[in-house]
Amino acid sequence: MNRTRLGVIVIAMLVSLGWAATAIGSHDEQVLIKDDCDAATFNAAIGPGTCVGNGRTTFQDFVAQLQANGVQPNRSAKGWAFVPGQLGIDQGETFVARNKGGETHTFTEVANFGGGCVAVLNGILHLTPVPECATGVFGRTLVPSGGSLTVSGLAPGLHHFECLIHPWMRTDVMVEQENEQEDGD
Repeated sequence: MNRTRLGVIVIAMLVSLGWAATAIGSHDEQVLIKDDCDAATFNAAIGPGTCVGNGRTTFQDFVAQLQANGVQPNRSAKGWAFVPGQLGIDQGETFVARNKGGETHTFTEVANFGGGCVAVLNGILHLTPVPECATGVFGRTLVPSGGSLTVSGLAPGLHHFECLIHPWMRTDVMVEQENEQEDGD
């Protein structure tokens, strides 16, 4: 076999393997955690390390947006969102929440959407904290900038997730029950 033909076969195999890897990887479900914090102003207002991102929203603009918009799921502050706002998975599947923002967030399952665990933000938005703020789940569901949290073992049905720091950041996850195949068909 000549070198040219061998090279073409190797390239064709690599391309095929690349497509197969892309197809396999495309079934990974994920929720992206996003924010647009300006590091200089957020760190000056809240404390060093609050924001490690390179967003454009100043702390002052962030507060003004909250005051103007109130609670609008994934819209109270432009750029702070869980994407997508709804996700469907099959029973037994896992998904990953990936923090692409500059701040730490939580990705917390809550019985019902409501206020978060940060009193100042709840005050601006006129919210009452969700009961999960009192359970200790906050620390177990923290996702630092660049980090991720894998969620598995959800029962069939609708599950609500919100950030307990920024409670307008929300997503619903619908878990579909596995279809059991009948014997004898």
